[in-house]
Amino acid sequence: MKCLIAGTGSDIAQGLSERLRADGWEVSGAAGRSEIVPIEPWDVLILAQGVLDPIGKFFDCNGESWLESVAVNGLLPLDCLRQAWPQRNANATVVFIAGPNLRHPTPPYTAYRAGKAIIASLVETLGVEYPEVRFRILHPGVVKTKIHRQSINAGARAANFQRVMGIINGIENTVSHSQVYEKFKYLIQEK
Repeated sequence: MKCLIAGTGSDIAQGLSERLRADGWEVSGAAGRSEIVPIEPWDVLILAQGVLDPIGKFFDCNGESWLESVAVNGLLPLDCLRQAWPQRNANATVVFIAGPNLRHPTPPYTAYRAGKAIIASLVETLGVEYPEVRFRILHPGVVKTKIHRQSINAGARAANFQRVMGIINGIENTVSHSQVYEKFKYLIQEK
């Protein structure tokens, strides 16, 4: 089986990549906020791009930075999907990585949330438009990753600063990369 990953620089994507390879998958991808994905056949496409910045209340964030973040979190994964789409194998699965639980507010991460909400709103529609492909969103839960550094750098603007410090320092319980992989395997097998 072949897995293509866009956003391989994320810790979650790296963890998934390692575990997929250990299970015999062929894995390739593009790092970070890359707008280009390898053009090769795939069975599973993971879209893991994400950035928390700018962190702050909506009107306190620079408008241009806010829109750029929405684009990275919501539009860039869709553009990568569009590029990779012609190379999909039969019965392909697309997995978007999105952290927030969209049923609850996530202040002060409005740009991140808005981008991921774009993805969430399209997954069901894409599944109806293209029923031969499974579209999924992986909500990994709170995982200790380098993306939390953005909250630390935001200091007081990150309303959850103390919680993030607890995550970084191992005080708060987090989801392990093995647990994320188990969630991922369930998602790609689910009908």
